[in-house]
Amino acid sequence: MCVCLSLSGIAQSFTGTVLDKATKATIPGVNVFLVELETGTTTNKDGVFVIEHAPRKVVHIQLSFIGYRTLTLALDLSDSTEGQFVMEQSHLDLKEVVVSVPLGKLQRESVANVAQRKIGDLQQVPTASLAEALTNIAGVEQNSTGAGIGKPVIRGLSGNRIVTYAQGIRIENQQWGAEHGLGVGEVGIESVEVIKGPASVLYGSDALGGVLYFVDERYAAHDAIETKVASRFLLNSLGTYNSGAVKLHRGRLKLNLFGGFTSNADYQVPSGERVLNTRFDEKNFKASIGFDRKNWISNLRYSYLQNNFGITDTALYGSPTDRSTALPFQTIGNHALSFENILFTGRSKVSLILGYMENRRKEFEQDKVHPQLDLDLGTLTYNLKWYSPEISKKVKVVVGSQGMHQTNLNAGPEILIPDATTQDIGVFSMINLDLDKLQIQGGVRLDHRSIDAKEFTTPEITSPALHRSYSSLNYSAGLAYRTEKAVFRAGLSSGFRAPNSSELLSNGVHEGAARFEVGNARLNSENATQGDVSVDYQDEHFGFSINPYFSVIRNFIFLAPTGSETNGLPVFEYLATTAVLYGGEVGIHYHPHGIHWLHIGSSVSYVQAQDGRDTPLPLIPSAKVNTTLKAEFDREGAIRIKDVFVQHIYKFKQDRTAMNETPTPAYHLVHCGIDLIIATKGKPIELTLGVKNLLNENYIDHLSRFKTMGIPDLGRGAYFGISFSLDRQLAAHVP
Repeated sequence: MCVCLSLSGIAQSFTGTVLDKATKATIPGVNVFLVELETGTTTNKDGVFVIEHAPRKVVHIQLSFIGYRTLTLALDLSDSTEGQFVMEQSHLDLKEVVVSVPLGKLQRESVANVAQRKIGDLQQVPTASLAEALTNIAGVEQNSTGAGIGKPVIRGLSGNRIVTYAQGIRIENQQWGAEHGLGVGEVGIESVEVIKGPASVLYGSDALGGVLYFVDERYAAHDAIETKVASRFLLNSLGTYNSGAVKLHRGRLKLNLFGGFTSNADYQVPSGERVLNTRFDEKNFKASIGFDRKNWISNLRYSYLQNNFGITDTALYGSPTDRSTALPFQTIGNHALSFENILFTGRSKVSLILGYMENRRKEFEQDKVHPQLDLDLGTLTYNLKWYSPEISKKVKVVVGSQGMHQTNLNAGPEILIPDATTQDIGVFSMINLDLDKLQIQGGVRLDHRSIDAKEFTTPEITSPALHRSYSSLNYSAGLAYRTEKAVFRAGLSSGFRAPNSSELLSNGVHEGAARFEVGNARLNSENATQGDVSVDYQDEHFGFSINPYFSVIRNFIFLAPTGSETNGLPVFEYLATTAVLYGGEVGIHYHPHGIHWLHIGSSVSYVQAQDGRDTPLPLIPSAKVNTTLKAEFDREGAIRIKDVFVQHIYKFKQDRTAMNETPTPAYHLVHCGIDLIIATKGKPIELTLGVKNLLNENYIDHLSRFKTMGIPDLGRGAYFGISFSLDRQLAAHVP
């Protein structure tokens, strides 16, 4: 990479020219993205781009184009008006800047091993839920409840051991519940970043098993309006998925609007029957407003997600195609509001994100008006970071603080967890040493959490008042060494999780699990230590990665049967032990020389987990091989084939099971599809056609909550999708 800048005072616009390193010719159509501003443009036919009303500050700029290495660099716009950028040809995959780690580097250059994927790539085979799409990432699975509810599992850990971020804020939605889903809608989401393993230094309590960080779609190009409409249909559940987007960028003002509606009937098993009351629907709305001026960038984001899920508590089948809610069912409403501010102070910057989220969860059992369970969870958060200037062009420091104030209120007759207030505060610091090919990173964090729960008594549950406090000191250290074609990483990190109200105070019947649960107010925080290494190699035709890990969790909290019964239900109590988890992921990607249109990709993931007595832990996913054969075409024509693919997923048998857990036999799935392009005067129309579970495999995944009822997963089902975009350039805005 080469960058040449012409210095000529304060800039109101910046002009860049992009050149090919070998031929020195200009490159048209290059995507130019300003990371902090979340917008960008493309180079014209002469390889030139212009940043209008350029901010007087140092920003990160990313240049990407198919067939070239992606460039990212810090660009000082306070004293430059033009520059040249030289790109090197390469068949390597395009990489994006990761934002879940605070130093804003390309995925390949980051010390942290972050798995980053576009949502569109994960849904090459359309999925019924966003959680299901995430299972295409090696090391990520889901605890499923039918087709619509999925709880992400990272290397065998889920629930309160996984932290989810969207709109830059923490998503809280009573994730302790086994049948409680992800809580994030797919509209307006561009990509996801997954940190596998403890990340408490960056995200505090609960980030013991990993982090899911969803990145919003970027704003439109400067002085442009962009619109998109998409629809898809899944035959198995008669599911319709419809979404639309409008983006406007005018001067310094940016606006994004997204909307989506999903409706599904009961899903079909391989026999052709439908599983009664597995129907679900979703309404999703999201709006973002961005503004920047001089040294300040601001983004205000709001989203509303509303779900209705049927509750299936017994194996009943039929052939109805009704979509209306039927008893019993649950309704979940999520409001999320975030306010992000970035202030540039010289060559340093300060970032502050304020957030509020309300999760309202209702379960209807007797009628559709009066809920038996009514939980209202309100969460206020802040995330403050200071990014230092470069020290001797080698050292960067980030200092920050995060906090949370959360209240849980019960408004229904059925109470699973008490009214409670949870408060978090944490301070941390990270330092990054850049020695060209070698990068070294370290961090330390101190956290404190307090839980205040009120006393309550019902005919089924008796729970005393409780006040507990938990503190923890955590660390992370890692290094990455880069060569031209390979990256070697090694890291050691710790994490912690304070017990939740359910684990501390349960003392009654949990209807959804059909058992009597007894909490343990003496439980201490879980503490994890993980070591992992990775090797990533990629040349023009072959890519390979391997990432083994070993993790120890002290005071690991789990539910254990007591062997006794109460009112005919088995009694389970919360206990703690030491848990050991180890395994890893391996991936390959190959496209032969001379036939670059052919792509062969495969990944293998494996995890093994046991307690201090070498007894297997429950709900650990089986080993998986995920392989895709894809042919890409670039022929011209009014109607042309974009690509054709076949995906094969093989799940090994899982016979390392915990007490009262049955083994699961091996199974395999085959999906296939074709993507078509229809040329128009504007942007083309894209069509997708295919079949899921082509061989109509009869299977039950080991992590399916329907397994105990013997209900199979989805049988064969065709799918169809269509999407098209309309972009319009506006007249140049004069401030």
